[in-house]
Amino acid sequence: MLEQDYQLLVGTYSDLDALAHQPYAPSPGKGIYSMTLRADGTLAQGPVMAALNPAVLIPGPDSTMYGILETIRENGTVVRYRVHADGSLTELETWGASGKSTCYLALAPAGDAAVVINYWDATIDVAPVSNGVLGPVHQSFVQFHRAEDTWRQVENREDHWGNRQVGPHAHCAHFWHDWVFIPDLGENAVFQYRWDPATLQLSKELHIEFEAGSGPRHMAMHPELDICYVSNELFNTVSVARLDASDPDVLKPRLLPFQYESTLENRDQVSYVSEIKLSPDARFLYVSNRGDNSLAIFAVAEDGSLTRTGVVSTGGKFPRHFAITPDGKAVVVANQDSGHLRVLARNVETGELTMTDEVIEIAAPNYIRFL
Repeated sequence: MLEQDYQLLVGTYSDLDALAHQPYAPSPGKGIYSMTLRADGTLAQGPVMAALNPAVLIPGPDSTMYGILETIRENGTVVRYRVHADGSLTELETWGASGKSTCYLALAPAGDAAVVINYWDATIDVAPVSNGVLGPVHQSFVQFHRAEDTWRQVENREDHWGNRQVGPHAHCAHFWHDWVFIPDLGENAVFQYRWDPATLQLSKELHIEFEAGSGPRHMAMHPELDICYVSNELFNTVSVARLDASDPDVLKPRLLPFQYESTLENRDQVSYVSEIKLSPDARFLYVSNRGDNSLAIFAVAEDGSLTRTGVVSTGGKFPRHFAITPDGKAVVVANQDSGHLRVLARNVETGELTMTDEVIEIAAPNYIRFL
């Protein structure tokens, strides 16, 4: 089925009550699970590293991994781990964020700085990085563009569930040439910042408005074309946008949406877009639907535009995350509320996904990272 065995890490929610959202997983996980996806398509569990809600795993230099620990009870934490040959982890050091529900870390192209995103209060932290170690925060600000008296910070989880757009909620960050893009679910926009590699700081240039109520969440950058894809969580759509690096000294939008495609066949149901990923050869794009419990498949045209070619079941509830094997021949899905991982075979020529019989119980899985 696969070209070889692959090691992977799986993040799980260990304290369901400390999250901005409300997982309905039958039981909490224990932290970060080291696993192997064998060449025959079966999964084997390895050691577990205890951690509080490791929501995102970001590779660092020299066989290290950043674990982004998510909680609304206190400011978030980034833990850096050493990844050993067998996939097991050793904790190296921790770093404190300036906001709650920390959900993303993006390293600068030179590896000398990191932008850390805190979803709850849309606090953006910038810190220097030396040999992979994050230094003290030297820039921190709240991302929003509404007038001071026209937005508010949600007070608690219940408030957040019903009022997700009364204030900003930043979700991720992506470096591109001289700029950094940060989607914001609460502001229905992607914010555009200029990156200064000398001072290691961001300066706000403008925000690119998306459809009102759409809730931009995550981005996927095309590796060869000046194209990116933005998943809109609340509208269950993918936006295709052109990226413009011309006249770098001119202040203008660098991200220009030109196509919106639905990730669902039935748009009347309750569902929320989650992860978005390109295949290793960038010929196909995949998006997970939490609620519809499916993966949407899109073919990528030569100009970067999309055509939806299918929507397939993930075989479980609330697929928060998924990952494609480096050889492109399989997809592993984290079905959060079913408490298991499912393996789907992938046709590298057509992009088609086929459910296999492989399923392994992992409580409250939320993130998958192949090593």
